[in-house]
Amino acid sequence: MARPAASAILTEELAVALHDVAWALPRTVGAEVEAELDPLPPSELEVLRLVVDRPGLNLGEVAEELGLQPSNASATVRMLVARGLLERHGDESDGRVTRLAPTQQAAATRRIREQEWGRHLERHLSELSSEQVSLLLAAVPALRALAAQLAPGE
Repeated sequence: MARPAASAILTEELAVALHDVAWALPRTVGAEVEAELDPLPPSELEVLRLVVDRPGLNLGEVAEELGLQPSNASATVRMLVARGLLERHGDESDGRVTRLAPTQQAAATRRIREQEWGRHLERHLSELSSEQVSLLLAAVPALRALAAQLAPGE
């Protein structure tokens, strides 16, 4: 089945709207959640999310995926290890390589943050019409598919 082509103008509007939402979320909902929880800097949240989603990456892969300098990625990983959120394991096939894995605490931390993001976002959604909320919620599967398409290295 052929999909209808999106017009260039609507595609541009979608890109701008998604960018605006992505820019605003960490500054509103994310900031509200971080104020309530043990705060993690944005770089640590990014690395943690990546390693929870894709355990077994090495430090160089993390730096490349997130566009970080290797020294910054290394410092961020060190902080996450010190917090008990990441572990380092030797690669079974190459002893020179260290692989990163999330701890159980990391998975719990992510679940708590995601639940809190939802709770805080719900308050903001209450300011929209029920039709707008329904449209946004119905778009979740398509937005997840788009995120997967856009994700580097997957």
